[in-house]
Amino acid sequence: MKIKSLGLKISFIVALIVAVIVVINVFSVSTQSDDLVTYLVTKQAVASNQAFAQEVENLKKEVLALAGIIGYSADVAKAILEEDDAALKSALIHYGTNVDMVTLTDTAGNVLMRMHSDIKGDNIADQRAVSTALNTGTGIGTIERDAAAGLSTQGSAVIKDYGGNIIGAVVCGHDLSNPKYVDDIKEVSNSEVTLFEGNTRLNTTLIDDSGNRVVGTQLDNQDIISTVLNQGNDYMLRIVLFGNDYYGYYSPLIANNETLGMLFTGVYIGDALASRQAMMNMVIIVGVVCGVAGVVLIIIFSILAVSRPLKKIGAFAGKIKSGDLGISTSSESTISVRSADEIGVLARSLEQAYSQLQGYVGEIKERMQDLAAGDLTTESTYAFQGDFVLIKDSINGITRNLNETMIEINSSSSQVSTGAKQVADGAQSLAQGSTQQAATVEELSASISDVAQKTKHNAEMAGRAASLANTIMRDAEKGSSQMDEMTAAVKEIHQASQSISKVIKVIDDIAFQTNILALNAAVEAARAGQHGKGFAVVAEEVRNLAGKSAEAAKDTGQLIANSMEKAELGARIAGDTAASLTEIVSGINESTRLVNDIANSSEEQSNGIRQINEGIDQVTQVVQQNSATAEESAAASEEMSGQSDMLQQLIGQFKLRK
Repeated sequence: MKIKSLGLKISFIVALIVAVIVVINVFSVSTQSDDLVTYLVTKQAVASNQAFAQEVENLKKEVLALAGIIGYSADVAKAILEEDDAALKSALIHYGTNVDMVTLTDTAGNVLMRMHSDIKGDNIADQRAVSTALNTGTGIGTIERDAAAGLSTQGSAVIKDYGGNIIGAVVCGHDLSNPKYVDDIKEVSNSEVTLFEGNTRLNTTLIDDSGNRVVGTQLDNQDIISTVLNQGNDYMLRIVLFGNDYYGYYSPLIANNETLGMLFTGVYIGDALASRQAMMNMVIIVGVVCGVAGVVLIIIFSILAVSRPLKKIGAFAGKIKSGDLGISTSSESTISVRSADEIGVLARSLEQAYSQLQGYVGEIKERMQDLAAGDLTTESTYAFQGDFVLIKDSINGITRNLNETMIEINSSSSQVSTGAKQVADGAQSLAQGSTQQAATVEELSASISDVAQKTKHNAEMAGRAASLANTIMRDAEKGSSQMDEMTAAVKEIHQASQSISKVIKVIDDIAFQTNILALNAAVEAARAGQHGKGFAVVAEEVRNLAGKSAEAAKDTGQLIANSMEKAELGARIAGDTAASLTEIVSGINESTRLVNDIANSSEEQSNGIRQINEGIDQVTQVVQQNSATAEESAAASEEMSGQSDMLQQLIGQFKLRK
């Protein structure tokens, strides 16, 4: 069966939706209640566990602070120095009202006094709190395992005399097996609390069937032991303990990087499950009642107040949808719905919107027709409302902006036309000047090329002159060297001539002596008479030979003297010639340097002229390019002038406001 009435459709759909919502809500509440119960008890267990752990930390801080107070007590220091046991006991009782244990030791760790026991004299230097205080001078707060008391929080401090010397140590502690600590946590968090030493329950709020605390019992769940004690991680699970169902949370109790035990908090979930069931029953009842009532009311309302008016409104909206606004045709502009509810208000609002839309569209049509006819003096004065004011402002703005733009374009086109003509004339003149400049630059380039060619030739000739000057310089240096050698040889000849002169003098002396000896021999031969004639002949011949030797030595001496004079003159001339050659070599060196400088300058001048020639070539290219650009600019200016005239003709078709 098809349902055609909108009211029945709405009623049927709403009824179906309400039924589905009720079912979904019941299921969702059921599921979410389980999750909520789990979440709440889990959060409670975690919060209780954190409160338990924080309480342990607070106990550590408390004993550490108390130990510091006792360590700074002048009465305690005085009693230790005076070995006054009564005063020590009184001081410990005075300070230790809020802790379970207070112990005083000397610097060796020997017990001087205990508040909670009469035992003294034993050594507890192996306890970490004591050893740390005595060795470092600074106390610590920690948890330690005591053979007698099990786990306890301990805080230590050193005791100093008036001079600041350490005379002992004090250790304060809380016995964690004291039930008040777990009972306080249970009262605050409404959960069961257990402190484990290892996996043994040291202190707990759990009660067995006999009404006794289950201390001394062991936890046998290996998963919990492995995760918490061995790995040092937290663990949460749903667990049954001594006949009761709990959400339990286990966390490790760590001190000095050692897991000493566990902290357990458990929330009993029986009460939470009972509350959940009661809440579920209430939700189901309320949901069913509200659903039925809502369905009945919606059906009545849909049938009486929705279907008929909506049909009329739908028909009127269909007319608007089809574009029938009564501008080009005459059609009904009212809806026969006069109810005072939201549907009546909707109908009257639709009628008013229809009427306003007619006026808006008519006004927009007239303004667009004016614009289409080229009339830019038109302006809308219709009373637009709401967002339609933006349309009015936009139309008027378009008209004004277009009018102003056309006026500016008209003015600009006139200016552009005039400017284009001026640019065209200037570009034409520029093109002619650029052409003449290009021709002049080409002639200058040709002249520079000739100068560069001649300069290059001069540089080559200067290079050859420099090479020839270098050759002449080397030959002059060689002649100067040879002249020096000849001068040295002449000097040696002069020296040899002097030596020969000495030898000739010796020969002359020998001839003189020989002549004297010959005279003596002749005298002796004359004395000998007939027997000395032969010897006299010999003596005469010797005398003649001595005379000839003396004469020859004399002639040779004259020749040697002449040779020495000539050699001395040759040495002087050779010296003068060597000096002249030295000056010539110096002059040739200077001229060679000048020729080399001229060659280098010519080479640099040639390079400079070559660079000038390259620059002129670039200038030539730029001038030619400028000339071509000027010609193109002239042509473009002519074209722009023609376009300006055409633009003015087009703008003249519009009617503009002045």
